[in-house]
Amino acid sequence: MSSSSSPSVLLNTGVQMPLLGLGTYKLVGPEDVYQAVDAALAAGYRSFDSAAVYRNEADLGRVLKELLPKNGLTREDVFITSKLGPKDQGRERWKEPSLDLGYIDLYLIHWPGTQGRVVNDQRNPGNRAESWAALEKLHAQGKLKAIGVSNYTPAHMRELIQSCKIPPALLQVEFHPRLCQTELRKVCEEYEVCFQAYSSLGKGELVTDPVVLEVLLRWAVQQGVPVLPKSSNPDRIKDNAKLFDFTLSDTDMDRLSALDCEHKYCWDPSEVMSSSSHSVLLKTGVQMPLLGFGTYKLVSPEDVSRAVDAALLAGYRAFDSAAVYLNEAELGRALKQLLPKHGLTREDVFVTSKLGSKDQGERAMEGALHSLSDLDMGNRAESWAALEELHAQGKLKAIGVSNYTPAHMRELIQSCKIPPAVLQVEFHPKFCQTELRKVCEEYGVCFQAYSSLGKGDLVTDPVVLEVAKNCERTPAQVLLRWAVQQGVPVLPKSSNPDRIKDNAKLFDFTLSDTDMDRLSALDCGHKFCRDASQ
Repeated sequence: MSSSSSPSVLLNTGVQMPLLGLGTYKLVGPEDVYQAVDAALAAGYRSFDSAAVYRNEADLGRVLKELLPKNGLTREDVFITSKLGPKDQGRERWKEPSLDLGYIDLYLIHWPGTQGRVVNDQRNPGNRAESWAALEKLHAQGKLKAIGVSNYTPAHMRELIQSCKIPPALLQVEFHPRLCQTELRKVCEEYEVCFQAYSSLGKGELVTDPVVLEVLLRWAVQQGVPVLPKSSNPDRIKDNAKLFDFTLSDTDMDRLSALDCEHKYCWDPSEVMSSSSHSVLLKTGVQMPLLGFGTYKLVSPEDVSRAVDAALLAGYRAFDSAAVYLNEAELGRALKQLLPKHGLTREDVFVTSKLGSKDQGERAMEGALHSLSDLDMGNRAESWAALEELHAQGKLKAIGVSNYTPAHMRELIQSCKIPPAVLQVEFHPKFCQTELRKVCEEYGVCFQAYSSLGKGDLVTDPVVLEVAKNCERTPAQVLLRWAVQQGVPVLPKSSNPDRIKDNAKLFDFTLSDTDMDRLSALDCGHKFCRDASQ
């Protein structure tokens, strides 16, 4: 876009982008697009925002070719943004945009997830990375003047910035007085990424508030945030452009900002798996999901299949079994049957099993191997040597232990050839395992929790109930979030599909420091399960 006197922001590519753009969402037919763009150009708009999912890229391209000469303008006088659709995410699905305007000023990844896959699908980070690499290539070819993202969370942004060759020029997200996106704006400021707003009117609901009527767009641009009001009404398009002939007082700006309550009117991208926020890196270099599905007490093939099906649908990608659960074979068969149904392969799930106490020493572990295990947890010296051998053969991707005390851990670490990757133990607010966690931290061992709900007793604890009420979550979600917020993987177990689904909703909220401290203060060293110290 050529330079002009219209208010604009400078992207990190050195390109000027207008503060005001026309959003074209829901403008579908050629006639609607023509009428809106004609009115917008007459009103002074020089930026237009489209997307593959809007299904109007081709229409917008044709209309601009026709209307720019009518308004005495050229292609260089306008700034065009479009976005890669979620269904085209990843190397195998990638498609170039269809605007046919020679080049695109700004092209965004529209959504951090992939259409047809659950939000917690572990392939989402890889698909995003592949899409970004494609954008970088087109940027190098001059087809895209700038590249960026839309609907990314702080975790998604940091993930991208740490791995990309070309940093994003812009992040486009929902932004209005009720959703001020404070943390996200700080991330953008830190990495010099332009922060752009959509849905500035809160899908129209905010204009009924007497405090914000007619000033919502000005509230944003006065903070240097570009806006994209959308309308098909020529008069409204004209009115929305009248942002630069007045200013809001500091008092009015503060009154509007005080409406912030983190309320989203649009999509919530926080549930979409990010490689940094929903998994832990084991010392073997393997990523293990923070959320796993415990299969204790699931015995019959029918129960196992039903629960695993519900878990895969809810986004679980880790499954925990054991020889003593008597369901390794059932879990293996269920996964082989259900993974294709959910569009997944063996590589998409992380499976843990455990050597039983009766199999201590050099006894065979072939039963566990038939369950597809990535991680096997054994006990004591001879068993550990056998696990080390299977690890060397590639049959076990990682090995660890369960129910070990600090003394057991030090004994193992001092004598082993391959150190344990994981320690799985009972862990909840009434049993915080402080010393054991310090040992794990000292030796780089991942600390994983089972019995996070205290065999169900903790969900009725008064403090847990109060915290759950205050954050409008279930007690189980609060207890599980308390663990994962500390970076501790959890293994909730249930045979109830609804509860399985609810237990997976851990990554779209956080507990305050006060609530975390209140829950941790319940620690009294109380064990609901067996005592390994004896």
